[in-house]
Amino acid sequence: MKGLIIKDLMCLKKQLVLFAFLVAGVLAVSIMYVLSARFGNIALAAEKMIADNQLPGPDVQKLGSLALVLFMLLPIAMVGDMANVFDADGKAGFARVAGTLPVPLRKRVLSRYLTIFALFGIGVVVDIVIAAVLAALTDMITFADFFGIILSAASIQSIYSALAIMFCILLGKNHLDLARFLAILTLFAGVILANLGKIIAVVKKIAASSSAYNPEASGDISFLWDIRDFLIEKWYILLILAAAVCVSSYFLSCIAAETKRGVI
Repeated sequence: MKGLIIKDLMCLKKQLVLFAFLVAGVLAVSIMYVLSARFGNIALAAEKMIADNQLPGPDVQKLGSLALVLFMLLPIAMVGDMANVFDADGKAGFARVAGTLPVPLRKRVLSRYLTIFALFGIGVVVDIVIAAVLAALTDMITFADFFGIILSAASIQSIYSALAIMFCILLGKNHLDLARFLAILTLFAGVILANLGKIIAVVKKIAASSSAYNPEASGDISFLWDIRDFLIEKWYILLILAAAVCVSSYFLSCIAAETKRGVI
């Protein structure tokens, strides 16, 4: 099975090369961002927003930290598309050879899931190193907050990748784009259902602010901070959820692979 994991990683060779360049770029741009937020144009823009009463000081700082965090999560997002492995296997005709290997089907499926953990392990370690560097340069966000958001992002991306593997096996190598779409759709549907009450409240608030001018309603972006605080403080919930989804989708993938030979 170790050989299968190495083979899967080799199928993602182009992504891993881009990942290395992306890490270097994210680190350089992030350092420039925090320095600008402390001494340069971003700091001046923040001061102007506070002086013009566009946003209160704490919200300006939170908005700046949110932009920084979203940018530095790119390395994790870069390594998460497992559909590329199925595409490479299909072009190479590996599924025809896989049946002759002394590796049970369930272990061939398991190797795909272990590849997820290997890739996201790399992404998390890299992001933690970047977070340590940035936390030393800015008081915009602490290392502990960085750490929580990194684990939350890795958990969400793991859920997507696990669903993508399952749908790739269910639909076959000729419908990989549909498998990606269904994985994203399932993920978004879960998020919407879990936060339906909050989403309805936000929509009502937006509708109220558009029907009649209300400075407090139109400038209220507290729902963004609710999302940010959840990612920072409740990362363990997403981690447990990701583990549950990965295990469930693994067993479903094994069942699907048994009925649809020649996919993996």
